[in-house]
Amino acid sequence: MVSEFRKKKLLYLFKIFFDADGSGTITKKDFELTIERIAKAKGWSPGDNMYKLAEKTMLEIWEGMQLKADLNKDGEISSDEWIKLWENFAKDPSSPVDWQAYYCKAIFSIQDASNDGAIDRDEFVSVHSSFGLPKEDANVAFDKVSNGKASISWEDFQKLWQEFFTSEDPNAPGNYIFGNLSF
Repeated sequence: MVSEFRKKKLLYLFKIFFDADGSGTITKKDFELTIERIAKAKGWSPGDNMYKLAEKTMLEIWEGMQLKADLNKDGEISSDEWIKLWENFAKDPSSPVDWQAYYCKAIFSIQDASNDGAIDRDEFVSVHSSFGLPKEDANVAFDKVSNGKASISWEDFQKLWQEFFTSEDPNAPGNYIFGNLSF
């Protein structure tokens, strides 16, 4: 059973990053809107190679997520299905299913605009701001996840990502990987 704290984190992520149209469910259309947000933040146009790569990646994540989470096969992922999905992950976080590992890597890559293998403050704030999070909140979140370092490495990011989905500790740095939690 998912604790109230983890449930709040998961619903925060559901609402802020996945339910892009605010319908109360996650659909393929939400992923298409997310691609547009990312492209705008990165300055990509629909014909650009990076846009096409982001589109391919996000739609593959949608397909993998839908396969595992859309329990009633209605083409939508409800908040209850979303929570169940991550409850199953928390039982064995060392073995994410393919789309979850792909999602982790995609989120890291989207934020690592310079493609140098690390996410710095400007990169982190830029992406989080494109999802409507205030820059000051994104800066606070970066301070938490970076633990005083100038950037977040891929190794650090993987640990933080896993911590977000599994930790019961409200002070765990991973809780801020998707921004400054405000629930």
